[in-house]
Amino acid sequence: MNGKITRRRLAAAALGSAAALGPAAALHAAGNQAAAPEDINTAAKEQVRKHSETLAKFDLPMSTEPAFQFKA
Repeated sequence: MNGKITRRRLAAAALGSAAALGPAAALHAAGNQAAAPEDINTAAKEQVRKHSETLAKFDLPMSTEPAFQFKA
């Protein structure tokens, strides 16, 4: 092996380790106790809302969008 790591392998390693822990283990790692499913659901919805607001601040030109045609 040449000792180099590609961005794709680095991303897979980082995402794979987080996915292997799972959401409950991630909460324990953060020092929180296991939350009820309603709390996890509410937290996930809040996180999606915050990320959506952040993404809405950026204006993307139409050329950024992929040129796909979806046909049924």
